[in-house]
Amino acid sequence: MVTRGTNQQSSAPYNRRIVLDVIRRHGSLSRKEIVERVALSPQTVANITSDLESVGLVVARRLKVQKSRGQPPIVFELNPNGGTSIGITIEPGRVRAALVNLVGQVIRKQDVEVDTHDRRGTLNVMVAVVNNLASVASSTGRVRGVGVALPGPFAVSSMSFVGPTVLEGWTDLSALDELHRITGFQVIYSVDSVAGALGESLFGSARNLNNFFYVHFGVGLGGTLVANRSAYKGANSNATEIGHVPIVPDGKECYCGNRGCLERYLSLHSLAEALGRADLKEGARVVEMLSAQEPALMAWCREASVHLRNAVCMIENLLDPETIVIGGSAPRALVEHIVALSEPLHGSVRAGLASSQDRILLSQHDEDSSILGAAVLPIYEMLSPRFEMLMQQRPEHSRVEGLLGGRAVGGLGRL
Repeated sequence: MVTRGTNQQSSAPYNRRIVLDVIRRHGSLSRKEIVERVALSPQTVANITSDLESVGLVVARRLKVQKSRGQPPIVFELNPNGGTSIGITIEPGRVRAALVNLVGQVIRKQDVEVDTHDRRGTLNVMVAVVNNLASVASSTGRVRGVGVALPGPFAVSSMSFVGPTVLEGWTDLSALDELHRITGFQVIYSVDSVAGALGESLFGSARNLNNFFYVHFGVGLGGTLVANRSAYKGANSNATEIGHVPIVPDGKECYCGNRGCLERYLSLHSLAEALGRADLKEGARVVEMLSAQEPALMAWCREASVHLRNAVCMIENLLDPETIVIGGSAPRALVEHIVALSEPLHGSVRAGLASSQDRILLSQHDEDSSILGAAVLPIYEMLSPRFEMLMQQRPEHSRVEGLLGGRAVGGLGRL
């Protein structure tokens, strides 16, 4: 876990992030406790906490201690009203959005069904929900940006926007440029699996982990490797596209052009096909069918669990993550059932080091993990210390971004 500051000359923004991150992970800490956890002097920590308090990112609170000599200690906490971000996740047929504060609390949510083949109609829905949520944010802190998570991969002619698990009918992401132009907010976008992974890293099951693999279980299936708390992107930012790894020889034809891809057996679209339905937007209906042990659903779960067991073994042997976190828009009860059926897990390089319960963790946010991950995109750089910060010289452009060395405010960016 990265909890140590540095004395390099250009390290001030990085040190501030280290302190902010330690406060975030522990909930509340006194200056003395912060000093004990980072390799910085008491005076440096005092200066940093004052800086963070001055820009509204942290708040100071004096502890109530009974029968204590002298003044009770002051602790620092992330300021829930220090800002908000808007997260939007787009899946085929649906746009979901949420207003989230700096401690990961979902303040307001919206869920809108839309024909996502219609790019202009989808843009209009996004603009409407952003404006609506921004009006709510006026009483909860500045909106620091809009994050958009959508199914990938991007810029791959044979796979991008091809098939029912992605945004068919789209040819590019110009709608996101339009979203910035119309709303005026900075827009940061990412593949849904990357967004989910970063959300789990900041506010979820992986908040105390440096290295893990995230499986995004939604209409499709995606994956992201988080190494040293950064998402590994690969040569063209499309790494760990696990849904399109063939796992069944001469299996079901996939939209990517291959056969037997994992997504064809482990995704909500795969389940909808097995049940003879067009889609499965209503998670509650899936839970009802699970409770009733509907035969077609039970059969699909048994087959899906076999493929999950094999996928876990493959991920662990290739990447050796501390754990595998499963999140996304799939109902938690469904994921729990498939994971239970997948046990006992295959032997792997992790088998002797972690129990089955530790090898797979489920998102703590149920179906909200997708939109929480999207909302994290505009604030992830601010809240997460990473060593590459030491190599970047960035212009100071606002009090917060200047203090923390954040990206220059622009129109559209990818994380």
